[in-house]
Amino acid sequence: MYLSILIAVLCLSGCKKTSPSAPADLPEPVTVHPGTIYHIDMEGKDLYDLFMVVSLQGNVNRETPYLWILKNPIVEYDGPGAMVDRSFWLNTINDREKVAFEDPYLLVRDFANRGIRGCVLYDDDLFGDYVSGARHPQPNDNLVAKLNVTAMLCAHYGAIALTKGQYETLTSVYGVKLPILDNTTTDKFDSWLGCYRYAAEVAYPEPAITSIANNSHYCLGMFDFLVKNKMFIINMKGDASLLEQNFTDEIFDRVPGPSPVYGIWNVTGGAPGEDAFMRYLNSRGKYCIPNFEAFNISYTSGLPPYVPEKSETVRGLTFDPSKKYICFTETDGDNYEFIQQVFPIRFDTPQRGGFPIAWEIASTLCELDPVAARWFYTQIGQNSYVNPVTGAGYYKYPLPEAFNEAYFRVTDEYMEKAKYRTIRTMEYHFESGRPLTDIPHVEGVFCGYGHADPARPAVDENSKSHELYNDKPIFINYSYQDMAQISAYNGPAPAFFSVACVYTPPSDIIQTIHSLSSDWIVVSPGELVDLYKQYTSIQHHE
Repeated sequence: MYLSILIAVLCLSGCKKTSPSAPADLPEPVTVHPGTIYHIDMEGKDLYDLFMVVSLQGNVNRETPYLWILKNPIVEYDGPGAMVDRSFWLNTINDREKVAFEDPYLLVRDFANRGIRGCVLYDDDLFGDYVSGARHPQPNDNLVAKLNVTAMLCAHYGAIALTKGQYETLTSVYGVKLPILDNTTTDKFDSWLGCYRYAAEVAYPEPAITSIANNSHYCLGMFDFLVKNKMFIINMKGDASLLEQNFTDEIFDRVPGPSPVYGIWNVTGGAPGEDAFMRYLNSRGKYCIPNFEAFNISYTSGLPPYVPEKSETVRGLTFDPSKKYICFTETDGDNYEFIQQVFPIRFDTPQRGGFPIAWEIASTLCELDPVAARWFYTQIGQNSYVNPVTGAGYYKYPLPEAFNEAYFRVTDEYMEKAKYRTIRTMEYHFESGRPLTDIPHVEGVFCGYGHADPARPAVDENSKSHELYNDKPIFINYSYQDMAQISAYNGPAPAFFSVACVYTPPSDIIQTIHSLSSDWIVVSPGELVDLYKQYTSIQHHE
């Protein structure tokens, strides 16, 4: 087999990627010490070198966290809102020695003996002319499939992804001779179905697939984590043929449910979009942990989980029937890109920590990224944290009944560890929130994303926006776009408003809080739950 692969490699056309010139005198290899962070700045490097390094990172970090990559987002850098500098999170770590690399080939050389058994060759035109740092049209499905299968084979073999030019450079210039364990440049990888059938046969022969991801673009920021965990990486097609759809069904059915699907739907307007993606996953007992641009989760997930003391400051407020109560929640914290790159910018808002503003921070963060979890809990101030859409992951449509108990149990475990007691759904109706009241650590449910959805109650019908179900309050969220009407609300008191803030600067929320009249009380979602229970208790006894 290896001989035929090598022959195919030698027959490849000339490499389009220019090989770098090595330093005049190569430095001696570093002595690797556990607990030291070996980091490299990949900004300005092309996606071929980045793929080489993230495949190395995922394999090396599988047993011990060593490697850290500094890189701005690839696909979503022009996404909603400003993002932190690529060095932000590394700079928050102060209890570990750090060693910098500048040359990605030297990084490969010095860590090639850390669980690396060889390489997988792939096409030197796979990324085309794609430029990192700006959103581009959706790549061809077959190209993304070839990228995904190359990563899966790297995880399977303990290998690094290389073009022919990179392979030759490592061999002749850096003295690193890696066995060629597979080669995705042959014609068997020219189709979406051919790629995934090969991956299923070679890398996933067992009936059950432990974990699965969806990558629909050049989202290399998450590949270290996918390689580390040997995930089956697919890109669901919006126009699948019968054979392709049957194969997709077969793969997802091989993943025991309920199970997370790590990754993202088509992010640049391609199909399937979010709704079709979630409808399919949820119908098969799967839910999503959105991520496409969060780097270094292979490193952070190898650290001990962070154990917070609390997720909110509860002031022990006493219900006053003459008051109007309101809480504000920044949404989208189920997406690891927002947690890693957007929210830290928004936290750097004057006076932000002095108000009971709520932030959706995934309860899985304490396990997947304890570095970020520690930072957020340290920076909490008078803010509070709540569980984003539907718990341990995101589902938009109800999971089949057979999966509910297990999914609720997983969600309850994560909520207990994160000290959470409130949760949100995507849909604007009580029916979406009522099942979640069966989760023991859920004390209150908030329904709705926060956009101007016509399904949400009118402001002057506030009494229709809340109910007590299973002895737990459920609130239908208003949108921040409703604030002018909410501020002018002159309906009966008491009133209870929960406002979901989509892409809303905290400075705007603070300005709104300052503008409210004295009969408004701004509270956290948890406090709104507590006050509502006091209210319903009084109503029950009257």
